Amino acid sequence: MTAKIVENERTAMAQKVTSQRDGPGLRIGRRSEISLIFPVIPGSVKIFCQRLPQFQAEAAYWQKGGTVHDFVMFMFDNDTRIFMSIVYDGNFKPYLDDIINKTTQWFDPLLLGVVEGFKGTKDPGFSEWLSKYVITAEFFYVSYPDATRRDVVKGLRVQSAFEHLLDEAQS
Repeated sequence: MTAKIVENERTAMAQKVTSQRDGPGLRIGRRSEISLIFPVIPGSVKIFCQRLPQFQAEAAYWQKGGTVHDFVMFMFDNDTRIFMSIVYDGNFKPYLDDIINKTTQWFDPLLLGVVEGFKGTKDPGFSEWLSKYVITAEFFYVSYPDATRRDVVKGLRVQSAFEHLLDEAQS
């Protein structure tokens, strides 16, 4: 049963949330989400915590040409599970291909020996294994649904150049 939405000035800006076209997750405009909960190998929390600083330090490098806007990850349930949520541009299958083909050296060292059943992103069964842990969000909102990561980067470069031009004109 779907609840009736009361139309008012607050709902006038409602975003159209749809299911991802080619895989799990939700989509608004050009942005998509995927959330996952993985079981943790008992006793591996120390390994995860030791690897996490390097993973965090390299995040910008591995995402430099990518489509990720936001990526959140944490352990919960007394360090027995890992929650991961990612907001990215476009469709699911190309994003999954990017993980497999472009970020293996980043993901694998963090999760191998930590997440139960994880054999690496290059494992032929990776997609099937991953699908067991996907959770579709019940709520999803993005501020600028039609701005891709590339659009945001370009806009920031233009803004910086414009501010530089204004500073030079004042000199």
